[in-house]
Amino acid sequence: MKGLQFITQQVAYAPEVQAVFAMAGSSAADIFDSTDTPVVIDGKRIAPWGPDNDLPNKIMEKIRANDVVSPNLLFNVQTGYAQGIKPMRRIREGDKVYYVEAYDDRIEEFFENNDVDGFFLEQVSDMMTFFNVFPEIILSKDGKRITGLRHLEAIYSRWGAMTGNDKEIQRHYYAEWQAGSPKNGRLDVTRVLSRYNTVDHLRGLMASGCRDRRFVLQVSMPTPGRTYYAFPYWWSIFRSGWYDLSKMLPAFKKALLTNHLSVRYIVYISDEFWVEVFHRENVDDADEEKKKEVMDREIGRIMEFLSGNNAKGGGLISTKKNVPLGGSKPFEDRFVQIEVLKPGIEGGEFIEDAEEASNMISYAMGVHPNLNGATPGKSKGSLGGSDKRELFNIKQAMMRPFRDRLLKPLTLIKRYNGWDKDVVFAVPEHIFTTLDESKTGTKTRDNA
Repeated sequence: MKGLQFITQQVAYAPEVQAVFAMAGSSAADIFDSTDTPVVIDGKRIAPWGPDNDLPNKIMEKIRANDVVSPNLLFNVQTGYAQGIKPMRRIREGDKVYYVEAYDDRIEEFFENNDVDGFFLEQVSDMMTFFNVFPEIILSKDGKRITGLRHLEAIYSRWGAMTGNDKEIQRHYYAEWQAGSPKNGRLDVTRVLSRYNTVDHLRGLMASGCRDRRFVLQVSMPTPGRTYYAFPYWWSIFRSGWYDLSKMLPAFKKALLTNHLSVRYIVYISDEFWVEVFHRENVDDADEEKKKEVMDREIGRIMEFLSGNNAKGGGLISTKKNVPLGGSKPFEDRFVQIEVLKPGIEGGEFIEDAEEASNMISYAMGVHPNLNGATPGKSKGSLGGSDKRELFNIKQAMMRPFRDRLLKPLTLIKRYNGWDKDVVFAVPEHIFTTLDESKTGTKTRDNA
């Protein structure tokens, strides 16, 4: 486009008017446009995960590319893991019930042989990232005991289509997916145990002469309206645009500092703006030449406005939409927004934007910035030690639903193997206290 110097595919600089144009183009939200409708892959009816059956890999690419999302996710994994899984013995004394750490040779041997600590850490990582985990149990040759517990990577896992009157998932497919299909044609198939009466289902299969000795369990953090794969709430950052903004700003900063660019304006152009313009102009979606012509004209109109010819006493007409938020007054989302930057702040033009993006991403991921190193915003570092202690303890408590779901495989193993009924599994938490409560400043909450 005439007069524009492209810094990235979506970021351009107009030296004539000292403006940076941020055009959404392909946004992170595009990867979610799909349904769970089963498709046939290599003769198997499989529920795809994402529009091209490769959503987990695309999510991981985005996580690795963002220095706010990655540490936030690590923080959630660490707080979710806490002190790891501990066998606890339930003690009853009259009307009182309390728990102590259990020592059982069979359980200890199982934990050591299967690296349960490593298994749990892998499970927590996938649960925090995808809200879905795929634990696999392995039975002895005679089918009388569960001897193994394995973590199956979520990025390689897919569910088979539900079958039967009860609409149960019966097959798990494991492959290195490439363009939605198994790489090199290798596809491992494993029977899936029922979500309900799981122990009875497994015993029934063994009694019926089933020759399988590996089974996958269904464990997820439920989210409404998802038939096969849960949709993590924190993925809202990709739909809302905060992720795109957070990723875009470092490119701005690098370009400005490297090229010594002077910026007076930043112009945010929504992808919906072009959709609206193309519709108004009756531009065919496949006519790339016409699209470019229209885009050149519209950006030229904005640049003319910024040059001062129409800026004084005039205005720029921009399409907008109203987004209902549940209240009486909807949010007004403008398709084109122009931000006037303060003069004389070289290198610091986008500090507030970066802070806002970081805060919104941290909010969506349930991580208070004061707990994870950075403290963006006007109240930098304003929280005292007691406030941080309470925030951390609250965070630990909020991890309980995730941990309860992740303990399901061990509960199944305990029942099937006939371990002591009074043995339960818990994830003890680190609880920070004041020094008058504990000389170390910490104590343990067993959460049994």
